[in-house]
Amino acid sequence: MNEDEGSTPDKLQAMLDVIARSEPSFENGQVDFGRLKVDAARAAGVLIEFYGDAALERAKLIEQRSPQSHFARMVTAEVGRRGRRS
Repeated sequence: MNEDEGSTPDKLQAMLDVIARSEPSFENGQVDFGRLKVDAARAAGVLIEFYGDAALERAKLIEQRSPQSHFARMVTAEVGRRGRRS
């Protein structure tokens, strides 16, 4: 979706930044990696939907802004995997 088609990239970026900074869910003192992986796949889908071919570049930018975020790295990896499948 392009900006002229009514998307809101600034709001999308803000939402993705919040997701990237969010704490993973803990269950019995352990990280729920299954949920984290599902959330990363959803975030990757959002990036691909909004940014198309530029999704990997956008994911890498988010990862650079959140260098300590394992979630941001997971999203970048998922976008990369999906890009190779296309």
